Amino acid sequence: MSKFKSQLRVVYISIKKPFQSLRAQLFPKSKTEIPKNKTEIWDYWKAPWKFDADGGNNPEDYLDSEATEARTRFLLKIVNKFVNKDDSTLEIGCNVGRNLNALYLNGFRNLSGIEINERAIRILGASYPEMAEQANLFNSPVEDVITRLGDNAYDAVFTMAVLMHLHPESEWVFAEIVRITKKHLILIEHEESQNWRVFRRNYVNVFEPLGMRQICSYKCSGRDVDTAGYYTRVFEKC
Repeated sequence: MSKFKSQLRVVYISIKKPFQSLRAQLFPKSKTEIPKNKTEIWDYWKAPWKFDADGGNNPEDYLDSEATEARTRFLLKIVNKFVNKDDSTLEIGCNVGRNLNALYLNGFRNLSGIEINERAIRILGASYPEMAEQANLFNSPVEDVITRLGDNAYDAVFTMAVLMHLHPESEWVFAEIVRITKKHLILIEHEESQNWRVFRRNYVNVFEPLGMRQICSYKCSGRDVDTAGYYTRVFEKC
């Protein structure tokens, strides 16, 4: 029996290697499996529909829907606990403005957002015109905006599934986020896996050395953000 197994293994290996070679030629790795630089990450988020045939990250996918309702409700619960309604509040990576509009409908009026995707900003204006009229919006990569903002410019800054896509070349942005934050920084970010556009970080280890103190942390459940591996962290300025 052991001799038969040995012979079978030889046959398996002799078939496997040429098959793997043929498979590699017929089905080369897609560009999305290759680690990207900062500019390529920007290009993706400016127009994800050019890269993802099946969608999922197009601006329209981030509008109010049954799929996004739980995320918005969870964010509101956190923001309402730590942010006053008259606080100046900035969302980094606001996309079509679903989160900002939810805050607006709940009485927050001093709102700002940074978004790289031009189509997302157009959809924001069409979908949430009343909020868009009052909010201060920047249509540019955060790297191009944040250095122009003043010290302690915002009482509260928050992100939701955005810093996880910040390329390591742009990690200097973290110190800038601390600089512009006066009171609270709220993060809902993925921390457990990594791929070509998700970079694994423990954000308490990122922001506490930069002058923030974590006052709340919570591992999100599927009911909160519908995807495992997310953490909510709330920091206050030291």
